[in-house]
Amino acid sequence: MEKLQIFLVILAGLGVFIWRMVQKAIETTARESQERPRPKVPSLPDTSFKELLKQMQAQNQPAPTPSPQQQSSAPTTPAGRPLPPETTPQPRSLERTEVKQVSLEAKATARANQEVAPRARRAATLPRATTTIPNAYNRPVNTTNSTRRTVRDTLRSAADMRAAFVLSEVLRRKF
Repeated sequence: MEKLQIFLVILAGLGVFIWRMVQKAIETTARESQERPRPKVPSLPDTSFKELLKQMQAQNQPAPTPSPQQQSSAPTTPAGRPLPPETTPQPRSLERTEVKQVSLEAKATARANQEVAPRARRAATLPRATTTIPNAYNRPVNTTNSTRRTVRDTLRSAADMRAAFVLSEVLRRKF
């Protein structure tokens, strides 16, 4: 008995749900017809097929040619004055059509085919790695005391420390 009651409650709920959906659909269509009325469709003409065929044949006929008197008259304004002749100016174009075509290969083919290669030096004529470098080569250019600051002096001031840190970050590349 309890199962039958549950079944009837579910059936009643389903019925109410369907009834509300139908009412909502009716309201929606009524509101849409008020907001957007449907256009009136004209009824079919009461003419016969033969009359329609005559109308179509009359439409296909070429229009009557105007008389020579009408052809010679110049077009006029609604007030009857003749229209001035219209002349269109020549369009100005920035396009250059007389450009001389130049081959991009001309420069490559204009070179001599037999170029002289630089003469190779033998290793015997190059300086040895064991030779001593002259002392004048390693001597600093400016030997004044103002330019010869030691690392310890440089690291004492905060501004120089910041500059050294920035330079180390710049010079130490990740890639």
